[in-house]
Amino acid sequence: MDAYERFRVLFQDAYPALQRYALYRGLTPQDADDLAADTLEIAWRRLSDVPADDPLPWLYAVARNVLRNQRRKERRRGMVFRRLRAGGEPADLVASSVTEAAALRKALAELNRDDRELLTLVAWDGLSPAQAAVVIGCSATAVRTRLHRARNRLAARLGFDPRSGPGIPLQRSRKSGQAQVRDSNPADEGGGM
Repeated sequence: MDAYERFRVLFQDAYPALQRYALYRGLTPQDADDLAADTLEIAWRRLSDVPADDPLPWLYAVARNVLRNQRRKERRRGMVFRRLRAGGEPADLVASSVTEAAALRKALAELNRDDRELLTLVAWDGLSPAQAAVVIGCSATAVRTRLHRARNRLAARLGFDPRSGPGIPLQRSRKSGQAQVRDSNPADEGGGM
């Protein structure tokens, strides 16, 4: 198969997945198309670097880097506008939604960027931990560990105890009203084997 045919097949297979990747990260449909196109443009230029057997993780890594660069530019532009508007009005507070989807999005937004990226790669984009490791640039073992911890932090943000299984609410502290999650091992507390 020549380079043109290989890229054509790659384009057809990857474009919808790249669009979903971008949409899941909050881009508009037009911006999602742009991100997919930018990613595939890089893939065309570096076609010899694209793994033939499983190109999607490599493409997600490229899309992730393109998106990070775009967001960095937007932050810089925003800082310039804020300086120009010095003394402007405070941003309106966003009312919290009662839907589960809104609660999940909020909990995800409260996580750090790395946790959020890893969870969305696995849950929304359907990658295995080994594939996510290629995107993130670390070992599959490290990804599995990070994924476990990220899931626990997300569960805590949603008010569930990750050690008790799905749907078990966390106990709230009487003083602070905050959900309590311990990162300790139950075996360390005398409950071990």
